[in-house]
Amino acid sequence: MNRSVQKFKDKCVIEVPANILNDEITEAFKNLMKNLSEDGYRIFYLDMGQISKVNSKSLASIINVYQFASCYDLEVKLYNLQPYVSQLIYQTRLNQIFDICDPNQDIFSGQNTNTYKTA
Repeated sequence: MNRSVQKFKDKCVIEVPANILNDEITEAFKNLMKNLSEDGYRIFYLDMGQISKVNSKSLASIINVYQFASCYDLEVKLYNLQPYVSQLIYQTRLNQIFDICDPNQDIFSGQNTNTYKTA
């Protein structure tokens, strides 16, 4: 899984792949989060910018990632939601589970950032 990861102190922004509904990709995504948590990262912003449409299976995959993170006492926030996805998140009331970040919010202002590509 080739993903962009931006690291800041104890926070990371991870680009969510458009094919997150693939079980193999979901497992690789969870492994990436686990490895990052072992390096001290506790807050994960899931950059949803590549996802323009979702269905029940992709929502289930994102919930699966959230449940995984909860087991490791990690915080998960959704970031950069596309309009259709945002609408569906609110209609399904998943916004009560996930923290939704305003796309105009500068979540890392004043902090040094490092961007990495994962393989």
